[in-house]
Amino acid sequence: MNYLQQIYYEMKHQKMMTWVSISGTALAIFLVMVVVIAESIYTVEVQPETKRSRILYGMGLHLQGKNDSSTMGLSYEAAKDLYEGLDNVETISYVNMTPGANVRVPGGVTSTLANKVTDSNIWKIYDYTFIDGRPYTEAEAESKARVAVLTRSSARKLFKEEKVAGRQIEVNTRPYTVVGVIEDPKPVLTQSFTEILRPFNPATLKDFDDGRWFGDLCVVILAREGADIAGIKNQVKQRYKSLQTIVSKEQNSKVIYHQQPFTSRDMAIGVDGSNTDPQTESHDSRNAIILTILILLPAINLSSMTRSRLRHRVTEIGVRRAFGASRSSIIRQILGENFIITLLGGIIGLTLSFAFMALGSQMLFEFGDSASSPDLSMIFSWKIFFSAFVICFVLNLISATVPAWKASKVQPAAAIAGSR
Repeated sequence: MNYLQQIYYEMKHQKMMTWVSISGTALAIFLVMVVVIAESIYTVEVQPETKRSRILYGMGLHLQGKNDSSTMGLSYEAAKDLYEGLDNVETISYVNMTPGANVRVPGGVTSTLANKVTDSNIWKIYDYTFIDGRPYTEAEAESKARVAVLTRSSARKLFKEEKVAGRQIEVNTRPYTVVGVIEDPKPVLTQSFTEILRPFNPATLKDFDDGRWFGDLCVVILAREGADIAGIKNQVKQRYKSLQTIVSKEQNSKVIYHQQPFTSRDMAIGVDGSNTDPQTESHDSRNAIILTILILLPAINLSSMTRSRLRHRVTEIGVRRAFGASRSSIIRQILGENFIITLLGGIIGLTLSFAFMALGSQMLFEFGDSASSPDLSMIFSWKIFFSAFVICFVLNLISATVPAWKASKVQPAAAIAGSR
């Protein structure tokens, strides 16, 4: 208690320096945590992407000819050749890369909804939460039954209510039956986001362009728990090599492997279709530089403030040394005092960063005409919270160690004499 009282006494009698130190720390933690939280939003496992660390994406094919280059979605045959039967894969789902669908209640106003056309395995990969009805089945997908699953907001937009399983809608002028309603996925979850889901049978899909290789399919892969993602990627790489032999014979083109299938993080960082490699290394290097600057600059400032505070305490430190206080005890106390200040600033900065991401994230995440604010579950995790305290600890060590070490070397006689 005496130790805490002493810290409070010092903070109370050096208010300006204390609040400048706390404010500087809060700003540093705020900026660092905005970067950390913004990064975690693209990888955190929340509904419906609760298995995000195990989800991979095969997005298409890139063929390089002598005079041209072709990149497009996969045909069903090419998708099977590359992704079916992989070791350590729990399931795969075929997704038809279609644009938005024009949807209306018969006789009503047409709305354009974000559209996802899939086989029934999609329900095994994404944990969509049903508030009414059910998912479409494998039999319905194989028969291309005209059934659909709406999101909560889509149901409200079309019917002015949510419990609409069994009701009729028109999708691109064709009649469909609503079999289920799910909670709205967040637009920030770009891979699982949709406003309507419809079933299809990829085996009967008519491809376009080059029917052997190109179509409008992508593949969503769920790896087994504990599976080596790099190992799965390596299997696909070997299949690309086999595919190269066939493509060379048939059309004298080169298959370009772009480290597919992509992880959720690869997709979030900015994979541009199927003709680019993931930019994870450059992205991580840039983030490391940003975070280093954001930590070092305030640490240097805090170090200066700590030295200023300690100059006013030279006599106190000298008297304590004269009465037998060890250098290590002086260092521990100064580090402890600085850590309390850093911790207070860290708590303020962390609170501000959560508030900013929850209320001001529209400035960071834009999706066409809609913007999304992440849920608290997306911006808060114990990992992030622990990261904040680690950053506080690092700031404390960087900013206070040298001043504390120098203060502990004060000679009692010189310190007391200098105060007269």
